[in-house]
Amino acid sequence: MKKIKNKNINIIFLLALILILVIALFTGTSCSKIQNNSENKTVNNSGSQIIENSTETSTNSSLLQSENSISIWDSCQPKERVFLTESINNFLKQNPAYTINTRHFRNEEELVDVFSASSLAGDGPEIILVGFDSMKKLAQNNIIKDLSNEINYNMFLPGLVELSNFDNKKYIIPFSSSDFLVFYYNKNLIKKIPGNFDDVISISKELLSAKDQKYGFLLNASEPEWDVPFIGGYLDWFYEYDSGAINLNSTAMEKTLNFINNIYNVDKIVPHNMGYEDMDNLFKSGKAAMFINGVWSLDEYKEAGLNFGVLKIPRNTDGITNPTPMISGLGFIVNNNSSIKSFEIVKKFINYMISPDIQTGWTLNTSSFPAITGLETDKLSNDDILYNILLQAKVCRGKPPEDDLRLIRDVLKLNIDNLISGNITAANAKEKMQEDIIKLKSGKIKVEDYSSTTSTVNQKNTGSESATTKK
Repeated sequence: MKKIKNKNINIIFLLALILILVIALFTGTSCSKIQNNSENKTVNNSGSQIIENSTETSTNSSLLQSENSISIWDSCQPKERVFLTESINNFLKQNPAYTINTRHFRNEEELVDVFSASSLAGDGPEIILVGFDSMKKLAQNNIIKDLSNEINYNMFLPGLVELSNFDNKKYIIPFSSSDFLVFYYNKNLIKKIPGNFDDVISISKELLSAKDQKYGFLLNASEPEWDVPFIGGYLDWFYEYDSGAINLNSTAMEKTLNFINNIYNVDKIVPHNMGYEDMDNLFKSGKAAMFINGVWSLDEYKEAGLNFGVLKIPRNTDGITNPTPMISGLGFIVNNNSSIKSFEIVKKFINYMISPDIQTGWTLNTSSFPAITGLETDKLSNDDILYNILLQAKVCRGKPPEDDLRLIRDVLKLNIDNLISGNITAANAKEKMQEDIIKLKSGKIKVEDYSSTTSTVNQKNTGSESATTKK
């Protein structure tokens, strides 16, 4: 009996030891799994956390979750990320039955790559917040929803609507706008706001001839982003969004080039060989009265203590309307894999994010601006600077895809530099630019070889009536 009793004790001890080992094994596995997914936070009505440097693909399916739960991925800048999180929290306070899982990526390229792989595998988040350039790539892979009939696009800035189209369908809902040019002026130097470019030129000449000489107007014409808005002032444009066709050989382009030549070489209000940084510093230091620059400089000018105002870029002397800078921003894209139930939550959330209150809050708390129109006559009408920025945004055109824009930049920069230097006329430059863009798009000229192969082609033309007169 004693031997049996001892044997039973040994068996019990052995079983207990095995149980302890099994528990330890599962505990270790569980801890490892939590660590691997620590970058993917869940946001519910009790609060949220901002995800830092999320780079690993989650081991859990984003779509295998509660029917009242959705996931959102973004790559926003810190200020925008904070307000996005606050907006999600406020949405969940109004909708306590929902849960939103968020994931932040260090850059948009990484986000899009991970999303593409996940979506093609039947997984991925319901929503991603990305730039408009990413939409076309995703739409071509047939992994995102056609949103054409889900919302009234007439509520958005026309320039952003242009960027929402692909193959006659809309795959992105605009959320914010950014990266467009406005007309800044120094209130200490400008007593009467210029109504058109005749006024700008007149004021500039007065300031240049004054005893305390200052620059009047500065234009960074060596960078094409500052030149193409004037094309829109003649009710024309250089880019066809649906087909990707580029037209630089137009009457509007010739008039734009003549305008640039005039302010440099005829009216002589803009100095040669001055780059963006020098112009920006002159305006910021109060040594230049008027400067076309991006909305990205707004906070910088405020911090410098500059007494400035903002306007839409004035109409050119022979223009039909105000110039139309390029605009971009962020928008919501919806995964094709979203269930019917989750898609209803997605639509409710997006409608919340594009509401006037949230759009106003986004404008006041971030470095971006609204995607919707109408706030300039309502919630933001009392702020003169924001009011005029929003007026400018309403007439902006969509910024073409970066692949095409890079070619356009190269072609315009080289030929406009030749124009300003007096080596080509406006009429010849527009024809030359079209020839160059066709060769670049077809691959007959490589982008990296473009400047060296074309800079020696343009010869100074003084036999034409529109020839530049460099003095």
